[in-house]
Amino acid sequence: MLVPTHIISVIADCADWADNQAREDLINGVIVTENDYTSNFTSSLRREINRRKISGLTAHVQVLSPKVERKAGADGCIIFKSRTHFKIGIFEAKWPRLSMCSNSWDFLQKGKSHFDQQLSKQSKLTNCAVWEMFYSEEPYGQNPTFPPFGSSCVWHDDALVASAARNHAMPWNDAELRALLANNFQSVGSIVTTICECIKGKELPINVLSNWLSDLRIGGQATIVKFNGPVDQRDV
Repeated sequence: MLVPTHIISVIADCADWADNQAREDLINGVIVTENDYTSNFTSSLRREINRRKISGLTAHVQVLSPKVERKAGADGCIIFKSRTHFKIGIFEAKWPRLSMCSNSWDFLQKGKSHFDQQLSKQSKLTNCAVWEMFYSEEPYGQNPTFPPFGSSCVWHDDALVASAARNHAMPWNDAELRALLANNFQSVGSIVTTICECIKGKELPINVLSNWLSDLRIGGQATIVKFNGPVDQRDV
């Protein structure tokens, strides 16, 4: 465990809450782009963690190198820190607009599926916990391949398996996406729990964090979730 079980539960609940808030804004037309959703989600996560005033638990934003974002095939970064170690979570955001149009979310780039190319790039993000995060504008509970109130998340490894079985010279269609989600989706809170329980991604010593932030192949900014309290030995 990176942090105690009760702290993991709080972080995961805050992540689900932030995702729910962003989806509500997407449904109501307040959010209108993938980037807008991602920014609102990570900002709400930071604010909600700090609002709860859990002893030792804080969140802040740190700017990452903006020049390499496209090389990573990803949009968002959340770094989870204890006093001695950290873990990096990276996700690619997609808004497939399943209720609004058909087969419009992927496209060909230099004769190959853009999403397949992004998945290939993500494979180079060693030691990170990587997932795909699909946003939905549909009313709550209407689509069974999405959680009732949030986004549908799929681990990169599962998406890569599906990618390997398809023709990369064709863009992904909605039927392929629905099949991927039906077999693999989970909430972002579940993703966060799996990362903090050290099931996905590698736990790294805190003294190499600066080097990782400099070398990380994603631009923009990272949400840093930090717990300064002790890790109960029963949770290790």
